[in-house]
Parts: sequence; structure tokens; C-alpha cells
Amino acid sequence: MADAMIALMFAHPQLYVDIGILDYAYPTRTFHAYLRRLIDAGMERRVMFGSDNMVWPDAIAIAIRRVRHAPFLSRRQRLILHDNAARFLRIAG
Repeated sequence: MADAMIALMFAHPQLYVDIGILDYAYPTRTFHAYLRRLIDAGMERRVMFGSDNMVWPDAIAIAIRRVRHAPFLSRRQRLILHDNAARFLRIAG
């Protein structure tokens, strides 16, 4: 559904996307392909990390690791783990 998400984000500049369950529930290759599509579409400042996990808290570390080790992300783009949410919540300093 990457095409639909990208279309929505182009149509609605105030829309952000949370990678929530996708970053640990999907195979790494599938997740990375989806994330790369968002980045290549220029949405890197509107992708937010969300742990979205109360049942399997160990999955949070997996999710963070998959973002940190995405080979196509620049060092700056890996800051989707924090900076985009901080800016959205207006807590960036």
C-alpha cells in the first residue's frame, strides 16, 4: 500500500506516517522496501517511528535495529527514530 500512502501524503502535507508494526512484524526485506519507497518519494521528514507494541516489548529493539541498519538511509535519515516525532509534537529543542 506504499503507493496509496505516498499519494495521500502528497495530497495532504500535514499527514505523517508511523512505521509502527511494519518495522518488526514484516520481513526485513519487505519493511526496507516500503521504507525506501517513502524516502525516495521525499517523505523522510514525515515518517515517524512508533513502537506500537505492548504485548511483545522485545520487538522494539528489533524495530529500532531495522531502521538503524537500513543500508539506504543516510545518517540524517536514521533520525526518523526521534526527530520527526519531536518536531510533530513540538518538543524539538
